[in-house]
Amino acid sequence: MPSNFLQAFLEENPAVLYQAMRPQQGAWSFMDYWRRQQGNVWGDYLGSLGRTALMGQEPTQSFTSYLTGYPWLQRYLGLPPEERGERASRFAPQMRWLL
Repeated sequence: MPSNFLQAFLEENPAVLYQAMRPQQGAWSFMDYWRRQQGNVWGDYLGSLGRTALMGQEPTQSFTSYLTGYPWLQRYLGLPPEERGERASRFAPQMRWLL
């Protein structure tokens, strides 16, 4: 019985659920990126529910099941290097052409 109560608590508090299920290990840039993405992931989830409803089906997917299958690493690796916090070199800034 307690697990049902706790599951209901998590589904009613998506911020708590997100913080519990986001990646807890990895490079600092990976961790920092996912710390700041809660609103975007929540928006993706709501969009998923909306697409299901547009197809004429009842949107029954819980946020827990959505986060369980969320492609954390693939989404992060699909970002441009600048958004992942990578820099070619601190001493070799991007070249600018002044014409």
